[in-house]
Amino acid sequence: MSNRLATRIGLLAGEERSPGALDLLRFREPTIGSEVRTKGSLFLLAQVTGDDPALGRAAAEALETIERDYYYDLSAGATGAISKALSAANRLLYHQRSRLGLTRRSGVSIVALVVRGREGHVAKLGPAAAVIVRDDRMFELPPPPSMDEEDPRIRERRVAETLGEALEIKPYTWQGELAAGDRVALLSRNVAQVVGVDEVQRALATLRPAAAVEHLHQLFQIRGGQGSDGLLAIELIELPATTVTHQLEPVHPHEELAGLPDRSPVPLADAIGHALHRGGDAIDASQRALGRGLLVGVNMALAFVPRRRARYPTSIPRTALREEGRRRRRGLLGIAAVAALLAVGASVASLPNARPTDAILRAEIARTAIAEALDLLSSVEERVDGRDLIDRDPTRAAGLLTDSLAAVERATEAGVAPASLDPLRGRIERGLDTIFAVGRLTNSATVTDLAAAFTATDPIDMVMASDGSLWVAEVGRGRVIRVDPATGAASVLYRAGQDLGGVTAGAPWMIATAATDVVLLDRDRQAWRFDLVEQVAHPLGLPGLDAVSTESRLLTALQHRPPLEIFNLYLVDARRDEVIKWTPGDVIPVRYTDAPEPYLVERPDLPAAGARDIFADASLWLLQAHSVTRINFGTPLAQEDYSLDAPPDGSLRPNLDYRLLDGATIGDRETFYVYDAANRRILAYQRADGSFLRQWLAPRGGPEAGLLDEVRALSVASVADGPPVAHLLTPTRVVRVVLE
Repeated sequence: MSNRLATRIGLLAGEERSPGALDLLRFREPTIGSEVRTKGSLFLLAQVTGDDPALGRAAAEALETIERDYYYDLSAGATGAISKALSAANRLLYHQRSRLGLTRRSGVSIVALVVRGREGHVAKLGPAAAVIVRDDRMFELPPPPSMDEEDPRIRERRVAETLGEALEIKPYTWQGELAAGDRVALLSRNVAQVVGVDEVQRALATLRPAAAVEHLHQLFQIRGGQGSDGLLAIELIELPATTVTHQLEPVHPHEELAGLPDRSPVPLADAIGHALHRGGDAIDASQRALGRGLLVGVNMALAFVPRRRARYPTSIPRTALREEGRRRRRGLLGIAAVAALLAVGASVASLPNARPTDAILRAEIARTAIAEALDLLSSVEERVDGRDLIDRDPTRAAGLLTDSLAAVERATEAGVAPASLDPLRGRIERGLDTIFAVGRLTNSATVTDLAAAFTATDPIDMVMASDGSLWVAEVGRGRVIRVDPATGAASVLYRAGQDLGGVTAGAPWMIATAATDVVLLDRDRQAWRFDLVEQVAHPLGLPGLDAVSTESRLLTALQHRPPLEIFNLYLVDARRDEVIKWTPGDVIPVRYTDAPEPYLVERPDLPAAGARDIFADASLWLLQAHSVTRINFGTPLAQEDYSLDAPPDGSLRPNLDYRLLDGATIGDRETFYVYDAANRRILAYQRADGSFLRQWLAPRGGPEAGLLDEVRALSVASVADGPPVAHLLTPTRVVRVVLE
């Protein structure tokens, strides 16, 4: 059996490719013996996702880099060399990811195959695949990660989405034996999904490589395949061993002296020559003997030369004692662990067990609690003259419904399944909602799913610009994302680390909007201005911004002397417990030439540093944990003069934790909207006197039951008529709700 395998390949001609396909193929079969033995043949396929021609050029450059690095690197075997070459190509595309749009809308995946003798080596990055057909069975190379791996994050690290996704990505590799008759294919994942695995296996097993590639490409076009269509088929055939075509036969001489040593025709010439040769051999022997004698004499002389004695170790480490001490310490640790387990077991065993009589007692408590809840609820629902107790005496009805809800909770604590009590709890809560002016957010829709559209999102704030667009600041990747509420389209307008006119952008910190601009402060103490039409970040100088403490997070803007497109900026400095104000000059675009001024002329009742949110209109408003501070032209009003009324359901929901504040004009009424994190609700207050108007909770059940669990920003648009629309920013999406 020969140790050499030859390859027969099949690939598509350029004119047969799909118009929008950018996939690339590259192979090299060396003809030099040393390269064939040490490196073998190299086959490469690049799957390009996207329609930018620059991606094709980048993929071609990556393939050329892989081939050059593989055949140049002699420091590792075939698998190590091709893996290092793929890593170098990944680093090449990583530094071009912003220009090429990698990991957002496009990608480059590469799979490489090395055939050296009877060995096969495969390395890949991304979804591009390599398959082998042996004995009418098809296997993927490298095999997919097994489901029993200890840490599933290993699989995510090995199989990347595209080259350039991260600076350091370890390729997924495989090596194994190849045999004559094996069929290997490098193909795009798009081709495999459109054509189907069975068709790929059938074509590779029954057709020659060229015919198989042509058949699969025709099937790809018939089934409507578009885009990536890279495909390379390889058949391995065995080269026959070199055979002997002619055997040598002995030749019998025709002369008597043929084959005898030649002798000189001169008499005694041969004898003299032999004597000279023997004399030369004797001279050589005497020279060797003389050299050995001199060496022995020198060694004997050196034996009498004084020398320093060798120092040998005077002590030997007592390894046995050290090992015994180590075993003793391990034994003590084991004994301590067993003692701890016994102590835990004894503690658990000593806990009191529930007795059968306790179960009877809990059942009795649950039955009594449910009966009490039903009795109280029937008293509320009893109609007199066509009206129930809620219409006749709301205060007494609220007390009865609160007691009924407490009885339901006691039944739950006694062991009754909460699902079985949901109908009763729903009747009680509907009555309480009617009394306490509670609405349910049943009309909601997702504007955009940030977690699905972008990677590693961590939104911190959102503002609504004057054109109705939503601007989201997130710190996961340091981006500012503009969202169109009408279409749900989201686009990144700012990214940390971006070069903006020679200035490097920092991570978003605070964001505000006024007039026709959006203002952003980053963590590098830089200010940026976005025009709503251009949607491009321009530097905005803010003197004194370096002195603002890092704990600060509240910023708002108010248009200065409309209709001029300039605005004042207000910022709460958490360290100094102060509100500072930047006043613009009378130029457009807006400029700030003076340092900020303290805005408060006296200390408010509630410290400004403890404010949760800020809002500006004719006055400045600081939202506190359970109230709001009104500031008129720098003078804060006392809480006795202006504060938010406590919600009417204080007995049911006593704890308050106001987090977000926004204002809107609904018809002719100016209204405040507040998000209460403690009770997961939105409250509405009349702005003129702080009186309570209404509140909204999430639906009782369904997929939106947790809608208000964590809201990070709240924006309510003014309307002339009809219910207002609020936009909520959650950790993963932007949601539109109707406050009916």
